[in-house]
Amino acid sequence: MSDLHVIIPAGGAGTRLWPLSRRSRPKFLLDLAGTGRTLLQGTVDRLEESASSVSIVTGQAHREGVLAQLPEFAASESRTLLIEPSGRDSMAAIGLAAYVVRERFGDDAIVGSFAADHLIARPELLRAAVETAIGAARDGYVVTIGLTPTEASTAYGYIAPGAALSDGSGDPAAHTAARRVAEFVEKPDADTAARYVAAGYLWNAGMFIVSAGVLAGHLARLLPDMHARLETIARAWGTPEFDEVLADNWPY
Repeated sequence: MSDLHVIIPAGGAGTRLWPLSRRSRPKFLLDLAGTGRTLLQGTVDRLEESASSVSIVTGQAHREGVLAQLPEFAASESRTLLIEPSGRDSMAAIGLAAYVVRERFGDDAIVGSFAADHLIARPELLRAAVETAIGAARDGYVVTIGLTPTEASTAYGYIAPGAALSDGSGDPAAHTAARRVAEFVEKPDADTAARYVAAGYLWNAGMFIVSAGVLAGHLARLLPDMHARLETIARAWGTPEFDEVLADNWPY
């Protein structure tokens, strides 16, 4: 994964596990698995060794908490902490980091977004899936990682896998497990979830891998105002005016 630029959006209201998790101390800052590492630290641990860079995007309220656990993100060329001026949806947070990566490393840089609060028991399986995803992303695809369901859960969205991808060589095995997405469906009721599991649908884990240029192209077409704002912000990266430009152009 040496050319992967990892993005970790670390936000949320911290209400789902209240009172253990609170607005001032959301679950990604907690050691919920009893490993001695918080969920955020665990996310960085399983991805950073083979990543070119890691960016965490969080709000001002969590800045000190993140730096207390990961002080290397205070001053490092390959470890970046970006602070949202105000909470927005995940696309704004992911886009902020992705456009900064694009400014620094170019359109061909592969960016991957991974949640700050996932618990992954077998990280080697994730790394293998990400390697496959990187190959497909290099060929211009937006890639998501599906999880094999263990039950007919109503807490997740589902993905219907389609035909196997080829890398242009005519060999469908070139991307091994990479497949087209036939359908995305939001959190279903219990009966529908059972049908999805029986039909081979996967859980949507919300992990995405794509080249920075392809992502920017999609945003320019679908969300042109956000694209323009993020481009303006990214162009100010590394200048004394960055924080001011970020505040002035942050998507509403």
